[in-house]
Amino acid sequence: MKVLFGSFSAISVLGGGVEVQVRSLARVLRQKGVDVELFNPWKRYNLAEFDLFHLFGAHLGTYHLGRAIKNLGMRLVLTPVFYSRHSANRVKTAVGLALKFRRRGGFWTEHTFCKELCDMADLVLTNTIEELKMIEQAFDVSENKLAVVPNGVEERFYNATPELFIKEFGLKDFILYVGHIGWGRKNLLPLLRVVRKIEVPAVIIGPVLNNDYSQKCQELISSTPFIKLIPGLPPESPLLESAYAACDTFVLPSFYETPGLAALEAALAGAKICITKYGGTKEYFGDFATYLEPFSESSIEQALKQATTKPKDFQLKEHIRKNFLWESCGSKLLEQYTRFLAGRG
Repeated sequence: MKVLFGSFSAISVLGGGVEVQVRSLARVLRQKGVDVELFNPWKRYNLAEFDLFHLFGAHLGTYHLGRAIKNLGMRLVLTPVFYSRHSANRVKTAVGLALKFRRRGGFWTEHTFCKELCDMADLVLTNTIEELKMIEQAFDVSENKLAVVPNGVEERFYNATPELFIKEFGLKDFILYVGHIGWGRKNLLPLLRVVRKIEVPAVIIGPVLNNDYSQKCQELISSTPFIKLIPGLPPESPLLESAYAACDTFVLPSFYETPGLAALEAALAGAKICITKYGGTKEYFGDFATYLEPFSESSIEQALKQATTKPKDFQLKEHIRKNFLWESCGSKLLEQYTRFLAGRG
């Protein structure tokens, strides 16, 4: 089997969960004998050599690539990474109106890009059951071409120890956030305000963006002596593994996560998890995490206090190892490929 993986053009520049997902699944599939190539926009391809094209992300950044691949007659598999806080009926109505306006002179939304890519795709693989149901109901996608392949985590985080991080920074049992600093969706500002209010040590790790939101975050961090900013560690960094093991509680106050790969890594390293309730997170973390309402600063504060006062019991660590290692996710993906190609003859 020969497969071509593609995504938005800035994926290697921005980094983040989708890049980790793509590279991890490619690695696991190669170990299972699948020939996987990452799409290079500057390379001339003979697409007939490939059994299918797997596109990660369904939005403006991936729309034209997906449409070109489909128009060239290639089998298209799509992992949308889609979420909406609105009901399926409301999304369906909004998309219908947007499509009508577009026919009268051009009107595009992220939801219409996602719907059209789902319509083009021969197989749509979601990260959660919640995402699957939303796409099926809101975009009228046939259940016959929908399936769930969850996100995963590398087993190396299971063996993470705190010593390296403690030696480097002299910190232990802190609140930890790992993610971009400056994306509004990550909702970092209210977390920083809560940390400052309750006066608990915190570590913020992630690439710092050049925008107004990031500037506000940096100003708050610089004026709070017990908040430490580490401007980004690569996903493969042993120091990142050690940070997860050294922290007390890992927090993601995002407006949604599907489900937040950094949270999976932290959980596997033994951290307690305090995370947004939106985006299918409960399908991964179950009753083992503390959930917050990202639109309420008081909810973030209460959830953080609740999480930090609980003892570590490592049940979540074992739950993640049992159900969400990349090797298991890769096997489920290969099963979907095999079934799909067999059905196509």
